[in-house]
Amino acid sequence: MMYASQALIKQTLPLLLLLLSIYPSLSSAQSRNGELTGKLQDNASKEALSYATVAVYTAADTAMVTFRMSDEEGIFKVPGLPVSQDLRVIVTMMGYGVYRQEFRLTPQKPELDLGVVGMEQTSRQLKEVVILAETPPVLVRNDTLEFNAASFKTLPTSLVEDLLKKLPGVSVDAAGNITVNGRAVQKILVDGKEFFGSDPKIATRNLPADVIEKVQVMDDQDALRRDPDMPKMDIPQVINLTFKKGIKKGMFGKLYAGGGTDERYEGGGILNFFRDTTQLSVLGYSNNLNRPGFGLEDISRIGGFDRSGFNSMMVRRDGGFALNGISFGATGEGIQQSSGGGANFNTVTRSGLKLNLQYFFGGINADVNQLVNSEQFLQTDTLNTRRDRNQHRSNLSHRLGGKVEWKPDTLTDLSISPSVTLSNGSSSQLAYINTLRNVSELLNESTNEELVDEQSLGFSNTLSFQRLFRKKGRRFSLFSTLDNSSAGHDQYNEAENIFYQPTRTVTFLDQLRDTDNDAFNMYNTLYFTEPVSKDLSAFARLNVQYFRDDNVLRTYMANVETGLYDVPVAGLSNGLDRRGWRNLLTTGVNWKIKEVRISPGIQFTSLAIRNGFQKSPDINQSYFYVFPSLRIEWKQFEFNYNADMREPNATDLQPVLDNTNPLFIRYGNPRLRPAVSNNAGLSFRKYDTGKSVNYDASVFGSYSNNDITQARTVDENGVQEIRPVNTDGNWRLSGRGRVMKDYKCNDKNQFSVGADLFFSYTRSLILLNSIRSYGRFWSLNPELEARLNLDDKLELNQEFSLSYQRSAYESNTFDNLRFHTRTSRSEIVVRLPEKVVWEATFDYWYNSNAVPGLQKSFGRLSAGVTYLFLKNDRAQLKLSVYDLLNQNISAYRVMRENLIEDYQVEALNRYYMLTFTYNIRNFGGKVGGRETLFRF
Repeated sequence: MMYASQALIKQTLPLLLLLLSIYPSLSSAQSRNGELTGKLQDNASKEALSYATVAVYTAADTAMVTFRMSDEEGIFKVPGLPVSQDLRVIVTMMGYGVYRQEFRLTPQKPELDLGVVGMEQTSRQLKEVVILAETPPVLVRNDTLEFNAASFKTLPTSLVEDLLKKLPGVSVDAAGNITVNGRAVQKILVDGKEFFGSDPKIATRNLPADVIEKVQVMDDQDALRRDPDMPKMDIPQVINLTFKKGIKKGMFGKLYAGGGTDERYEGGGILNFFRDTTQLSVLGYSNNLNRPGFGLEDISRIGGFDRSGFNSMMVRRDGGFALNGISFGATGEGIQQSSGGGANFNTVTRSGLKLNLQYFFGGINADVNQLVNSEQFLQTDTLNTRRDRNQHRSNLSHRLGGKVEWKPDTLTDLSISPSVTLSNGSSSQLAYINTLRNVSELLNESTNEELVDEQSLGFSNTLSFQRLFRKKGRRFSLFSTLDNSSAGHDQYNEAENIFYQPTRTVTFLDQLRDTDNDAFNMYNTLYFTEPVSKDLSAFARLNVQYFRDDNVLRTYMANVETGLYDVPVAGLSNGLDRRGWRNLLTTGVNWKIKEVRISPGIQFTSLAIRNGFQKSPDINQSYFYVFPSLRIEWKQFEFNYNADMREPNATDLQPVLDNTNPLFIRYGNPRLRPAVSNNAGLSFRKYDTGKSVNYDASVFGSYSNNDITQARTVDENGVQEIRPVNTDGNWRLSGRGRVMKDYKCNDKNQFSVGADLFFSYTRSLILLNSIRSYGRFWSLNPELEARLNLDDKLELNQEFSLSYQRSAYESNTFDNLRFHTRTSRSEIVVRLPEKVVWEATFDYWYNSNAVPGLQKSFGRLSAGVTYLFLKNDRAQLKLSVYDLLNQNISAYRVMRENLIEDYQVEALNRYYMLTFTYNIRNFGGKVGGRETLFRF
């Protein structure tokens, strides 16, 4: 009975929270059901006036109720007005006189149509004809959209981001990404200068809202100079913040520390010192809570660590991330302890030279207890392979990098970004593996103890140069990257393997596998475009790449006399010295025909590779391809077609087998050829300004020849061997559609609802023993999301997703497979009474047909209460509990080829934590809720 009750709660809690979130918004909407409509036009020309501001105030105290803007046809509709109250409508537009009229709506007649409202042109300035109390909330000044910050009420502790969320047409997602009428904001200025660098979130999530006087939105003119024919929806937006009182120097950041049950702890600090255009950030953290010491937004916005760019980024849906090869925590499986620290310096010289220097180190210690079940379907049998492994691993990485940006004139840009990365790691693992035929017949079992030591050193540099010319549309650019790295990998394996067919046989493995890798890659891109006429331009792009990949493998047995691993193993050592050039020349034209933009092109590709082996003949490969390309843009639609070529990596070419797991043996294939794929995609994007709806849809298809497929064999003992081979006829089709609707009932209440659908279809060849069969794999993933914010007193968020997967095979040897999983996340934040914040989240995961021994479902309930004190709520004391139900695991399922794999990892379980946080200058923002990089 108890289990049934828990299951019912897990199933219904997300739905109850969603219903609870919808009910208050409906109630609020019913209290204000009046509406004002009309149409604006120029009195003289009778032309419609678009983007004029229609604001409604209370007649008694001139407090703004709400406002709207007229559409492209001059029509306006102002809903959500109170009835039985004297109101005043103010219509303003640059270059026109002010229209003012008082009115009153009643329950019997809640709607008022003003009809056609004529506006008179005037040369007088707006401030001369509008009293201060009725300053319009929005103005359109030529190509600039200007918001009056005083017209939008925010909490005393609100940040610029909270102010932006209240502006019409402006959307801010959970990650802090900003769009204005569907177009992305890539830069925020303060009084016209790049005060906090190029990342908008540094300003929006640190500066207080109450110092802002105006918010101005305009097109990014630098982007337009680079591409004058850029489609309107692709033009980046720039926000300029005008301050009441300039903030030109100061400090912001936060310090925190906490302790909990089961020896859980967390602590850290991040501080940002700034003076005019100079900034210094320092941070440090440590915790054993399976999470980063700071969120990615903190690292970017407070730390400013994105100033020199990210060469690589790895982000997990649960919040863990790594930047430029440095882990900030929670980037792997198991139970982790993570620590890190660093500093970041930025300045802009008087000559306009931008300098950045940063250093960071990050360390991870993790314990992984993982259970993997692989169910493989054969002609008459089913093989079940169960792997239970316990691992402890540690890694410490250092990175020193920087960036120099120079703009000698308005037409030239130059930037250089060098970096050095050093990493050391080790792991120890004990794995037990067995394979059963048809659930009951034991074929093999293995106990494998593994030790790994590895280290790497890498240097990289990126150079970017761009030159615009006086002739509009003429542009030259150079982009160059250089990467040089060396790595050593020592892997010790001691294994005992028992095979039961046809008779019981025992084998032993005791060896060292020493691998050294040295890689060098230099990639250069030169691009030039020349306008031929107003609607036609020609372009040429040259890509030149040189690559070198040295892979040396040495295998040793243990010396029985000394115990040292210095006895070479014949046939398990070799070296690969790989060098090659890849050159691509693409030529084409950009042709604009009214609203259509067509860009056909031809790509000439040459590839020359020398694969030199120490103990086998060299293999030289030379290829030449001619690929067409095409891009078509029409309104919100874009179509792309191109072809590309991918050569196999060095490890696939290495002919020496990998026997570190005697039950799964891998071979290389030095005869592999490059894969050639033809790709086509169609996308659609639209933002409905009047309805505040964002649409996004895309479909992508790819057909490949010489694709790399893993050919497998399974013997009577269940031992599997894998070898990469080239195959033809593999193709993939995928698509995605998203819609997000924002409701801003008034300045205080907001409601957002969205849906996302992803699908994929793959046809790939399966090679198993003597069987050759194409498999078809379907995946369908719908997701829903709803978010409600009632005056920052109550926030409710609900996410729900399903995953359907199915496979079918041409050969009757394999059985068709199907399964589904579903996940949900429910979140509630209550800021009542004053100074107290309550929050709770519930995550649920369900697998439709989990194998015996693995959990079919689990739920994670976490909650906390925060008390705010000191001036401006700078101090916070939070008591929280993680995984209150004490059943948390990490689980997922993968379908591929003719098998299904289930992964289950022991995760952090229930603990209680008390944490103290101090926000310096109170730039910490609203308390409660979570940081996420994904809207879905």
